[in-house]
Amino acid sequence: MPMAVRMAQRGHDVTLMTVSPTRRWQMTKSRCDGVHLIETPNLGQNYSGEGYGPIDNLVRIAHGLAHRYDVIHMFDHKPNATLGGLAARLHGPVLISDWADWWGGNGGINDTPWRRYPTVGLIENWWEDKIKLRSDGVISISRVLENRAVKLGIASQALICIPTGAALDRIRPEDQPAARASLDIPSDRKLLGFIGIGQGDLEIVMDVLRQLPEVGFMLIGPRNPKTYALAKSYGVEERLRQTDRIPDEEVSRYLACADVMCLPMTDRLANWGRLPNKFLDYLASGRPVVASPIGDIKTIMEEHEVGILAGESEFPAAIRCLLENRELWKRCATNARRTAETVFNWDTLSEQLERFYVRIVERKHGEGSVV
Repeated sequence: MPMAVRMAQRGHDVTLMTVSPTRRWQMTKSRCDGVHLIETPNLGQNYSGEGYGPIDNLVRIAHGLAHRYDVIHMFDHKPNATLGGLAARLHGPVLISDWADWWGGNGGINDTPWRRYPTVGLIENWWEDKIKLRSDGVISISRVLENRAVKLGIASQALICIPTGAALDRIRPEDQPAARASLDIPSDRKLLGFIGIGQGDLEIVMDVLRQLPEVGFMLIGPRNPKTYALAKSYGVEERLRQTDRIPDEEVSRYLACADVMCLPMTDRLANWGRLPNKFLDYLASGRPVVASPIGDIKTIMEEHEVGILAGESEFPAAIRCLLENRELWKRCATNARRTAETVFNWDTLSEQLERFYVRIVERKHGEGSVV
């Protein structure tokens, strides 16, 4: 949505299609911040896997056939993005594939026991690559996925890496004593933070807590019985604080309560291809980060000194270092916010996206095709 809003602000007529979070049968249309917003029915979304809702797909295909656009931007390879996109392509627009995660292969997102239909995963392993080859342009969220696109044979002129942006207007550095007082958190408590609905790889953090008995752990996100059970298995459940879901406008205050944020990631393809939104929230809040040296996170951490990279066994020492070395903490905190404001600024990223659109349109239709 942030990218769509900024493209509308730059004078473009933007339509965004998304699955409704609440309506099973009804499609709704609205206008939000200059963007035409279409929310499609979510019937079947919880049973067939992401992007396979039957009414959702039919609505998008019908919309694509009935409307003419200059650019169709498909977010990843799921059916409700690609089938509607291919239908709309019959009118001649350029087709852009957005590659935001590594889905297929051993260790990809689909390679998990809870995925509902293994056959779907096998089909997606093929389609994830195939739709990129059928597109006029490919946008990757990470350098890792960009390199994967190059190996597929995507031409350099049709490829760009544009990361997601940080929520600078919603998340900002805040006064820690005031934030802690408002949430009844002791001012002298050493506190490690983590944010997100996805709560994987937390075994690394639980082992940290077992080795650092003076440190508490605040998980900003929905209360998860499995996370509590994991903490209990490590004997650290009394130091786990799960906030449950909180409004977006409150996230900044919760982040301010933490001394250090953590981003544990095991060595698997799904993590190598990611650029987690939680990491950008950490940067926007001006909090130092301890992260696993995986994928683009490793490169960003090394280039901008926003925290410490640490293997699983090194996490406790890295966290203790940031807690005890105030000079290093301040430098990383300052660098974190600065990196969010520069490298991950939505305005800058939107300019890059617009230039890419123009390049792909001109490449397909010739110079002077873009107005």
